[in-house]
Amino acid sequence: MTQHTDIVKKQKIILEQERLDNSINFIEVRFKDSKWTTETTGYNSGRVVIKYNDKRKKDKIENEI
Repeated sequence: MTQHTDIVKKQKIILEQERLDNSINFIEVRFKDSKWTTETTGYNSGRVVIKYNDKRKKDKIENEI
């Protein structure tokens, strides 16, 4: 019976991490000459994703767990 409760507790921890990772804390968009240049999205888990309007630059992910 303890094996079942251990699995359930582990799954609760995983689901809580997913909830934090999917909930957005802030969104910041920067403009230059009436066009957006960067979009920064921060999540409650501490992960920050920076998207660039310039197709030559790849998206940057910081503080990924």
